[in-house]
Amino acid sequence: MDNAIKYSRKNVLVECDEEERYVVIRVTDQGMGIPPGELPLLFERFYRVDKARSRGTGGSGLGLAIAKQIVELHQGLIRLDSEEGKGTTATVKLPKSSLTAF
Repeated sequence: MDNAIKYSRKNVLVECDEEERYVVIRVTDQGMGIPPGELPLLFERFYRVDKARSRGTGGSGLGLAIAKQIVELHQGLIRLDSEEGKGTTATVKLPKSSLTAF
């Protein structure tokens, strides 16, 4: 969510959905997008896309690495889909069986 808000030119769309075994959360921004060759690298610690290295947006390049670790510890999946000039969608799938009721 933080990245989507930082880099989106317009509204950020947050969707929650349910599949048979998963709860699915999607965050879609309308920002600059990410070059295809950079997508696999975004979950590496301290990695930042060159265009995003602005002091105004801050960040250390740890957020997505931490998010991936948390999701995987819950036996979930996280993925990014992006198109340059159109935006990025982050999708998190968490198994229903790992969710605890409050």
